[in-house]
Amino acid sequence: MRTRLLIITAALALCLNSFAQEKKTIKSKLNDATVFFQGAELLHTATATLVKGDNEIYIEGLSPNIDKNSLKIKTTNGVIVSAYEFSVDYLTEGKSSNTIAKKLTDSIDIYQKKLDQVKTEIKITANLIDLLQQGTEKNVSGSDKGMGIDELMKTMDYYKSKSLDLYNVQTANEKKRDECSGAISRLRKQLDQESLKNNKTSGIIKLALSAPVAANCNFTISYYTTAAGWTPYYDINIASTDKPIKIAAKSKVRQTTGLDWERVKLTLSSAVPSNGKVAPLFNAWFLDYYRPQARTESSSAYFDRRSLAQNSYSYKENEKFKNDTWFLSLAAGANMAVGDNKGYMDYRDSKASQPLYVVDGAPVDADYMASLDQNMIKDVNVLKDASSTAIYGSQGANGVVQVSLKSMDDYVSQKENELTMVYNIDMPYTIPGNGKEQTIDLQTRETTAEYKYYCAPKLDPETYLLAEISNWEQLNLLSGKANITYDGTYVGESFINARSIQDKLTLTLGTDKRVTVKREKMQDFSSTKFLGSDTKQAFAYRLTVRNGQNKPVKMVLKDQYPISTQKAIEVELLKETTAWTANKEDLGVITWEEEIKAGETKTYQINYTVKYPKGSNLNL
Repeated sequence: MRTRLLIITAALALCLNSFAQEKKTIKSKLNDATVFFQGAELLHTATATLVKGDNEIYIEGLSPNIDKNSLKIKTTNGVIVSAYEFSVDYLTEGKSSNTIAKKLTDSIDIYQKKLDQVKTEIKITANLIDLLQQGTEKNVSGSDKGMGIDELMKTMDYYKSKSLDLYNVQTANEKKRDECSGAISRLRKQLDQESLKNNKTSGIIKLALSAPVAANCNFTISYYTTAAGWTPYYDINIASTDKPIKIAAKSKVRQTTGLDWERVKLTLSSAVPSNGKVAPLFNAWFLDYYRPQARTESSSAYFDRRSLAQNSYSYKENEKFKNDTWFLSLAAGANMAVGDNKGYMDYRDSKASQPLYVVDGAPVDADYMASLDQNMIKDVNVLKDASSTAIYGSQGANGVVQVSLKSMDDYVSQKENELTMVYNIDMPYTIPGNGKEQTIDLQTRETTAEYKYYCAPKLDPETYLLAEISNWEQLNLLSGKANITYDGTYVGESFINARSIQDKLTLTLGTDKRVTVKREKMQDFSSTKFLGSDTKQAFAYRLTVRNGQNKPVKMVLKDQYPISTQKAIEVELLKETTAWTANKEDLGVITWEEEIKAGETKTYQINYTVKYPKGSNLNL
């Protein structure tokens, strides 16, 4: 009896010890993601129940690709983090949440088995064809006297029938083989895309905690990772030259952090986290003789570690509507308060007094109104009596409820400080971890522009329509590509350089065949003369501009004369040159800018001479 009691006690102690040593693991949830041009700061939350005193827990579900120096942990209820350790769990393949990859792998296995079976059948059929051919040849040539006609015909018929059956089987098997191979190839390509999510590994934090009381503790974990980024770009739409330009700012967000970002609070920032950069200072510059030396550069020069201070974000509460019956309550009359369910029921029972519901200008029924997500509603306007019938006629006899829905501009707020531009997106976003770029609309702005036609016929005879935007720095643009659409037609791709120091932002909208420019050499005014030991050449060019449109246009015309860098070479711009608007003497570029009336033709002239020593060859 005593022996049995000792055995039971030992077994209980062993179980308790095993239970005590079992890891206490909790899953974290990704809430916020602040994405930079290169890199991102992720913020996770988790909750655990702690006992009084020392605790040891593991928090999983973090990215395996993090900068450990940037890891920050916050707790509640006075819990102290006495120590922590980050590691990567490579044994989570069995509990991976990527069901798509599992299905793809299973499908590949099924097709691979079919392919192996078909290959075996092809090999067997090929052997049967060889045996049939060898047997037939042996049967025909085996007799010394040869085969009779009847036997020969039977042998040939048998060979034809059997070989035809075998070749048909072989053709069908080869088709199955190609189909299986093609399916496996497609599935593997898709699996490669899913593999970018890196769901086989998970970042885990081991925490040693000290709790003053037994209670729940909320954890906030933030860190920086380089496995994400975003790129700004723009869609520029110009309906016509007499309407404002619409500039739609957009972004392409990508991430391979090993996590799928499910409905996170997304913030896009133009900041570039750095490794503690400081403003440079000069040291003494000592002159010495130059001695070339072989230069070696450590590979670590290509990598830098990044640290980032933690930011905290909060969702904005929508205080505008808090009851599912808001629209019916408003339509019932001013005396019915929002949330008055009795009034709502009385109103709903009265079918004859049901108002007209209009959402973004389109009439809808009451069921559609009830299904609207209130968080997506921007504004509500109730019309009654004469004000409703004046706009909607008899349809508005019972009143009209006008609802405006939010656009993307209502969800995105732009903030600029001394160093960065930040876009806060007030709606949850899902960004898959496969590295594919996700396009997100940001804000749309309107601005005015001055439209001009431009031509430099010495370089290109085409005439281009330009849009020049003044005070463009007030648009708070970032450098990025721009897709331009003019008059409903895609023009092409341009680039907005936010670092430009030009007073105006110039966009090229394409060429216009209705405004033509012709440049021709005037032979009567061009000549070559010899003056002693020098040669003097005169050049004259006529530029003819014709406006074939039915409206006046602003024309910018440019031409060029050479610049001398040698004392022996003299260039003179002659007075016969048509009076110009500007002369950029360091480039030798003359600009004429004026308005040309509809159907009008104008001519311009540039004359110059070049004097240089005889026998010299110049790039004229």
